[in-house]
Amino acid sequence: VPASMPIWIYGFSMIWEYFSMVFVRSALSARFFPRMSLFYFVWYHLYFYSIPYGFFDVALIPWFLAMLHAMMYSILALEIPACARGSISLECPREVYTRISWPEWSAGLPQEWTLFLPLNSRYTPLYDRDVVVVQPNEPIATTTTTPPPPTTT
Repeated sequence: VPASMPIWIYGFSMIWEYFSMVFVRSALSARFFPRMSLFYFVWYHLYFYSIPYGFFDVALIPWFLAMLHAMMYSILALEIPACARGSISLECPREVYTRISWPEWSAGLPQEWTLFLPLNSRYTPLYDRDVVVVQPNEPIATTTTTPPPPTTT
């Protein structure tokens, strides 16, 4: 095993992580990029464990180029059309995200997601939400109904 290989693998995974935090914002690229990363990662490790004295340092080059291909495809074919569609914008920075189960400060930064956390929620842009218009003298309608008071005779 080459001495520098663990450092290169760690560096590549750090590049994937930073790329996914900054550039992977649409639902399609959030579905595509982690799966392709796993595919290329497994592909390299199959080569590593199946060849006893392989060219492991040289095999890092096509692995990096394949990952570069997945990154460029995510940006050019998935992210740019999502921006043009309006599914990601300033009001809706990520189309899908990880909803955490504990309360969070409302003025805090929005949650980020990584390759290692599952996506479980989808943003709805501010302009796509249903809004109930309330007139000034009209009572606010609620979704819960109260039973009528009992009648006594």
